[in-house]
Amino acid sequence: MQALFAPGCALSRHRPASIDRVSRWMLREGIIDGLLTTCCKACRGSDERMTMIVCCPGCSHKFEALYPNASVVSLWKALLNTDFSFPDYGGEKMSIHDSCRARQRDSAEMQASARELCRKMNIALVEPLHTRETTVCCGGSAPDLVTRKKMAQERAKAFSQEDVVVYCTGCTRSF
Repeated sequence: MQALFAPGCALSRHRPASIDRVSRWMLREGIIDGLLTTCCKACRGSDERMTMIVCCPGCSHKFEALYPNASVVSLWKALLNTDFSFPDYGGEKMSIHDSCRARQRDSAEMQASARELCRKMNIALVEPLHTRETTVCCGGSAPDLVTRKKMAQERAKAFSQEDVVVYCTGCTRSF
């Protein structure tokens, strides 16, 4: 069965070098057979059986509808059982932010996998008051820049740690 990495258009624009590095590693390790670089909103879909590895909660939801016979998993879950060389943060405390798209799309797998990767990297997570199913939007989908900034600043106040783990490109850009 074919496995494709679909990094999403936002991450492709925001961190193309990271996409290149991770996709080359996954190709070398035999985890994926190729890349799907088309924006999820422009994909036509298929009945083909395949595995799709995604970074974006929005893409995850869209691909589940467009590719009904595909197994759609987050990159974070796909990396869990590999020999990827994760950095060791030595028990450093960090807050974590869950994407509201992950909450809206019922992406418990993505939320849990991000936390497990943090454990692998020896990060001591400090959960904010509103997390997982009750997470607060970062403002990334706000209709204008002023609202986006205001929402991001409000959300940032909830983090007790200066360093924050974020696994959504839209949230990363907002913060």
